[in-house]
Amino acid sequence: MNTYIEAPSYTVTGQYADYEKDFSVPNVFEVNKEFNIIRRNTIGNSQLDFLKRNGTKLNEPIDVEYIEVLMKGNIKNIYRNTIGLKLNIGDFVVVETDTCCDMGTITNITEKVNAKVSKCNCNNTRIFDVLRVPDSDELEQFYKKMSDEQEVVAKTKEYVKIYNFDMKVTEAHWQFDRQKLTVFFTAPARIDFRELVKDLARAFRTRIELRQISAREEAKRLGDFAGPCGRETCCTSFLSSFNHVTLDHARAQMLSNNVSKLSGNCGRLKCCIKFEYENYVQAFEKYPPLNSLIESDHGIAKIVKVDIFKHIITIHFDGNNKYE
Repeated sequence: MNTYIEAPSYTVTGQYADYEKDFSVPNVFEVNKEFNIIRRNTIGNSQLDFLKRNGTKLNEPIDVEYIEVLMKGNIKNIYRNTIGLKLNIGDFVVVETDTCCDMGTITNITEKVNAKVSKCNCNNTRIFDVLRVPDSDELEQFYKKMSDEQEVVAKTKEYVKIYNFDMKVTEAHWQFDRQKLTVFFTAPARIDFRELVKDLARAFRTRIELRQISAREEAKRLGDFAGPCGRETCCTSFLSSFNHVTLDHARAQMLSNNVSKLSGNCGRLKCCIKFEYENYVQAFEKYPPLNSLIESDHGIAKIVKVDIFKHIITIHFDGNNKYE
């Protein structure tokens, strides 16, 4: 049964718990009471920090040119508000896509969005438009779509078990108009899933796409992970694309060669290893290369360590096995 309920407050814990009442969303939707689970975790630490600094500035909807919208699978994109809607963080909006349209929640309307717009323009990425604020029927449709997607995942897993495929079904996504169904999976090798596609097409009577994704994208889509640093993982909070990370990037920063300590929740090397890589490379250019031989007052020594922060070089003498 549908009832008019006030949209729930954001779930805020830890140091932000005292501010939870300030983040309530003023809109009222006619939705199923269970629908509030979709609003969970739609706001990140950066937006919380902004709200703390600016008080209740964003409690009132405002007219902005660009907004950032969070879609299913922790996919964030920038959209253009060409029709001048009054919007707020946490509001649901229907946006244009390359195939149809979709619905998501607004995660950012601050000045930081403009920097992302400039990046999109540099990469020649098309910026789609915000179409409208969804009505109660569209919210119900969206909620039912998400519920049906869980059934698709369960059904697909049954077929995978029957065919004995070495693949892991991660997620399913119905197109907003129900004209296409995409199933995401991970697998160690290529799989001939033509028969599986036929079974899914017969079961759900729509166009089917099976899309193989990487372990990093799987972690991003599943979301709700905390990294070793204690913060939300980079892939679920701000990363829109993944760079290739190797042990060479770790060695260049004098990090441990222990792969288990350098791996993230996805089982791959942490994305953050590459964030400061270029700075380390530039800093090490001021020092002799590692393992190079130098002549000192005590004889020939080999450079074994460079501390770019303290500007200290550690050398090793082979003759007396001494470090300085």
